Order: sequence, then C-alpha cells, then structure tokens
Amino acid sequence: MINNKWIKQCRAISGLWILLYLGVGNALASNWQDEPEARQKLHQVGLELALADVHPKLTLWWQQAVGAETASDVADDRLLLGIQSFWRYWASLSFIERQHLRTRQADLSYTDSDQDNLRLASQLQRRFKLVEGITPNFANYAQLQQQLAHLLAQKQTAWPALHSATVRPGDRRPVVEQIRGRLRILGDMPEVVEIDTPLVPDVDTVPDIEVELNTAGALQQPAQSQGTQPSVASVRDSLQGEVNTAYVSSSPVTSEFVDPLLYDAKLEKAVRSFQQRHGLTVDGVIGPNTYEWLDATPLARAQLLMRSMMRTLISDELPSSYLLVNIPEYHMRLYQDQVMVLESSIIVGRDKRRTPIMASKITNVVFNPPWNVPRSIINKDIVPKLYRDPSYLQRQGFDVLEGGNKVPREVWQTRLEEGGGFPYHLRQRPGRGNALGAYKFHLPTTNAIYLHDTPSRGLFARDSRALSSGCVRVEGAEQLANWLVEERLGSRRLAALKAKPTTSWVKVSDPLPLFMVYWPGWLSADGVAHYRTDIYKYDKRLNSPF
Repeated sequence: MINNKWIKQCRAISGLWILLYLGVGNALASNWQDEPEARQKLHQVGLELALADVHPKLTLWWQQAVGAETASDVADDRLLLGIQSFWRYWASLSFIERQHLRTRQADLSYTDSDQDNLRLASQLQRRFKLVEGITPNFANYAQLQQQLAHLLAQKQTAWPALHSATVRPGDRRPVVEQIRGRLRILGDMPEVVEIDTPLVPDVDTVPDIEVELNTAGALQQPAQSQGTQPSVASVRDSLQGEVNTAYVSSSPVTSEFVDPLLYDAKLEKAVRSFQQRHGLTVDGVIGPNTYEWLDATPLARAQLLMRSMMRTLISDELPSSYLLVNIPEYHMRLYQDQVMVLESSIIVGRDKRRTPIMASKITNVVFNPPWNVPRSIINKDIVPKLYRDPSYLQRQGFDVLEGGNKVPREVWQTRLEEGGGFPYHLRQRPGRGNALGAYKFHLPTTNAIYLHDTPSRGLFARDSRALSSGCVRVEGAEQLANWLVEERLGSRRLAALKAKPTTSWVKVSDPLPLFMVYWPGWLSADGVAHYRTDIYKYDKRLNSPF
C-alpha cells in the first residue's frame, strides 16, 4: 500500500557524483533557471512541506525561493539542502513520531558532502537528479498535486460561513445558491451553465449563451481582479499553472435551467456525495455537521490533506500482511500480500480517553473473553454508578475480586457506603452482555489497549464513533478472528470454540503487525479527496505558509 524506499536514497552519497566531479574540473556552475523542470519540482516539494507545516525554517526558505523579490540561486540552493536534511531527520523518526509529525525541532544543517554534491550537479546541469532524491513517493502523487493546486487556486476566493438553518430536499432557501456554488468548487457538483430564468421559459426570450472552454474542456475561470497579489502567491500560482489545468470535473459541462434557490434532486445527489467523502450520515439533509465541512476553507483542506499524506509515510518498509486502523476515519483495513482482504467500521476512544497511535502485533485471539476492568474505568465510570445503583454489578455480570477471591456484595457495599472506597478488582463474566463481545484480539502492550468485539452493534451506525474508553471495537470482529486462526484450527474446531461458553486463548501462527494511524485526510484509489474530523485536535493550530 505504501512505498517508502525512496527515503533510503537520502541516506548515502552516490560514488558516481564523485567520479563526475573529478572529470569536470573547474567548470562554471549554471543557474537554476537553466533547469526549469528541476526548479519547478523543487518548489513543489517545498510547497508541500510548507503546507504540512513540518518546520518553520523550511516554510521560510520556500517562501524566499518563490518570492518575487527574494528568489535567487542561493535561495533555491538553501531550500534543496534544507529539504535533504529534513528527510534524513525523518528517516530517523519512529512510527509514533511520524504520526505525530514531531519534526519542528529537526536539525536542518547540511553537510559538506551535501554542498559538494549540489556544486557538482549545478556544474553538470544535473540538479534534477538531486531533486528526484527529495521527492517522496506518495500514493497517487499526481492526483495529490492536482488536488492541492485546485484548492490553492481558490485561496483568494471569498469563503463566508454558510452555517444556517437545516435544509432538506425540496426546500427553497437563499443559502441553497451558495451551497450549490461551493459544491461545484469542491468537485461534488457537475459543471453546468445555469440559466437563471423561469422554470418554463419562453424560448424566444432566452439569450444565446457563449461558453468558453479551456483545452481540457473545463469552464474558463473569470479573470482575476487587478488588485496587487502577494508575491509568494503569484509565484506559486505560476509554478502550479500546468497542474491547475489538470483538475477537471469528471462530469461533462452542460447547460440547464436552474431555480437557484431550490434544493433540487441534482443538488441532493451532490450533497450525498459530499457527505460520503466526509464520513457523514448520507441522508441529503444539510445540518450542522454538513455545514461545518462546507465551511472548511480550501487552504484548511489543503493543509489537512498534506499533513495526512506525510503520515502515510509510516515506515521505510512494510510487512506483506498487516492491519491498518485509521483512528479519525473510524475504519480498519486488513492487507494480505499488500492486497486489502477485509475492512470494517470501528469505534475508537473519545477525546478524554484517546485511542493511542501505536505499532504492535496481534498475538492471540481470545474467544468468549472475560473483561478485566481497568482501574481508571472503575474509578471514573463504575464506582459513581454504584452509589446510585448497588445492583449494577450483579445485573451486568461482574465479579468483585480481592486477591483472586470473590468479595460478597454486603462486604464491598458496606465499605463503599462507610467511605472506605472501592479498592477491589472487577471482572465481567463472558456472555452476551460482556463489553468485549465474543472476541478479543490481544496485543503485547502494557497500556490495556486492544481490539475487541462489542454487543452494542447499533453504535456502528453513527457517523461520529469516538465513544470508547480507548480500546478499538471492531464491527467485523468475527471475520477478523476467522482470518487469523481458521487456517490453523480448521472450520469445525473454530465453530466449536465459538459455541463454547468458556474462555479460550488461541495463539496466532504469525503475529499480525498492527498500525494505528491518524489520517484525517487521504486520496482514494481514483484520486478523490476524503476528509474526516480531527477528533483529537492534533492539527488544530497550523501556520499558513502564505
């Protein structure tokens, strides 16, 4: 799924450069302008890192490299050398550090060898080779660049908040016209030429409409105003002009009569597409959650997407089979030989009890597991309930334990009522009401975090599923258990284990690597951008590069 072998290219200097250096003698260095493709690609990589806000120096050096008044060979050299140093630092980071983007303290100083290589490349006009070495191999990289270019092209577009009363199909509201326009910009609404006339027009009164198309078949954008633009933005736009024209709606350009204030069927289809891309309830109703994403600015989207794409570089090498849990997406995917073979909705920890970003392995499947309740949940959740309802434990199938022995209700209840606290352990017996459901997937960690089944199946229908106390509840738990142990046990023994009311631990033949990641934005295989709420606010405060 993810290929990061390019990182290794940043770790060593090719001996070829040294041999070439000995052959060029005192040849004069060329300018970056002599290699426009290398310069454009360098600026593109700098833009992406600046959007991701990975390091303030990199953002500054990119601004200086593309600024009309600060652009120079020196600025381009500094940007290239800084990016090389950044990727070396990135290669040294752990999985968790990469997911949290802990890069702002990176040492961006460059070595004598870096400068010698750059000097040689400039003399040979081979800078493009160096730039290729700092270009990350993101999945769907061409589509990513198109998405970023399209979003940044809208950076100067007015983006007022649309949040208003709930709108349903068939409603007629002033905000509908703005919603339709915004969905066109974001790619969910087909490009059309709207003719604002009565629904049953007099054909003799309809004026001729001339539509100018660019070479890609898209409507030409209106001319920019003559106001002075920031120099960085101007250079950036010219840098990405070629990519910008590539972002074209897949729908043909048509003309039709539209009541601008009516929430019609075509708009409903676009809203549903928008809701699906943002993990919302796909019902066509424009309520608070849909408005919130409609109001997300193009720059905010570009930054969210770029930071998430940085996080997809999770490791220099990945195993052939692994389980990927994307926390803000509320979704997991199982890969076998790099091919997805299972996916499932999940429930993750709420903000105050976050599911941790982590890399681990599933070593055992536990059938009909008991639940040993963590102390934090006993103190915060269960004990307060006992003051109101002492019968809660019996009703939910809990045993109260002290030193492995059961404690009678009259003992623990008297101690609790007399202010002696609740120093006991709790274990919920296996069964239909057990919080872990029928399966637990054991991880060799010390933080009591694991994946498990759940009896509360209705919760998976919610679009916001940050509901647990940190563990991951898996809707497709049975399918995951089958994949992990069926080949070893056989179908008959597996069925027998499921039917037994007692607890059984089954070791996984080959422990399955597990990556819990935090990607609130990504591109699907067809290049469409998807977004999710930053539920833990890891990307809440980002510095704009413009």
